[in-house]
Amino acid sequence: MPEARVLLAIILSTSLLFLAASAQQRSQWKKPNTQQHETSRFNPARSNAPVNANITTTTTPPNKRFLAQRHHLSVRREFLHAHNNVRRHFNEPILKWSRKLARYARRWANKRFLDCQMIHSYGPYGENLFWGKYDHWTATEAVQSWIREHRYYNPHTNECAPGQMCGHYTQIVWRDTSRIGCARKKCLNGGLFVICVYDPPGNYINESPFGTAAPSG
Repeated sequence: MPEARVLLAIILSTSLLFLAASAQQRSQWKKPNTQQHETSRFNPARSNAPVNANITTTTTPPNKRFLAQRHHLSVRREFLHAHNNVRRHFNEPILKWSRKLARYARRWANKRFLDCQMIHSYGPYGENLFWGKYDHWTATEAVQSWIREHRYYNPHTNECAPGQMCGHYTQIVWRDTSRIGCARKKCLNGGLFVICVYDPPGNYINESPFGTAAPSG
């Protein structure tokens, strides 16, 4: 009888230990794994959410007005550089950009938007016009087309070769001219219209663009 009681006590103690161990294991299963949760939040390989929500702001296009200002500034410099390169060759005063003349040139170019015809404004300024069949022509290329007329100009007689034009070139190198303003305009027909306006104007009859002295080059 005492042996039966001892055996029953052992069995009872073992059962209690087993129940306690099972309860502890169940409580561990229900406890959230916070370390894994944090890892999945910040590890881009384990999370579908973007790591940096502000990254899309870097793809926002720049301000259009700023781009337009930069474009106009570069075109202005291109016009000036192309003109002043040849004027420096003859030791003439370099030209300066005039907003007033540029505005005048833009207004006339806008009027030529529909037809792109080579029509002068007949204003108070000197004027060079350029037309290209396509719209890829740069400011430099337009000015260079005028400068190439130098081959038809005779500085000793102050005349153009028979049947040739040289007035665009002589306006560019006119010594008394000090300011310019230019504009480029894509036309409705796909061409390009370019106008440069000069003040004071040049190309006076019987006057040399270089003044009283003949050019050295």
